[in-house]
Amino acid sequence: MQIILGLIFIVILAILLSQSQLLTTRGKTVVFTLFMMVLASAILYEFMFSKTEQQNRTLINAFTQGKTIICKEATVTQENYILERGTLSFMAKATNKNITGTIYSIEDCSIKE
Repeated sequence: MQIILGLIFIVILAILLSQSQLLTTRGKTVVFTLFMMVLASAILYEFMFSKTEQQNRTLINAFTQGKTIICKEATVTQENYILERGTLSFMAKATNKNITGTIYSIEDCSIKE
C-alpha cells in the first residue's frame, strides 16, 4: 500500500512540475523541496520502524527459545509469563498469584546477558 501511495504521489508531482502554466519556477522549486522533505521523512520513518521491528523479533525469538528477559527490573521467563503477540507484551500467567495481572510491553524489555 505504501508503494502504491508513493507512486501516486510521484505521478501527481510529475504532472504538476511538467505543466509550466500551473506553476512558476519558484513554485516548482517549492513543490520539489516539499517532495524531497516528505521523501526524506518517509525514509527516516521506515529506517526507525525496521530497527524497532528487528529488536522486537530478537526479543520474541529469545523468549520462545527459553531465554530470560528483563522488563522494568522484573525477570520474565516462559514459566511465569506468556507472550501476547497481538499487543507485543508479556502477560503473567494466572498460575502464579504473586504476579497475576502484570503486563510488560516488549518495548520496556531487554535480553538478560
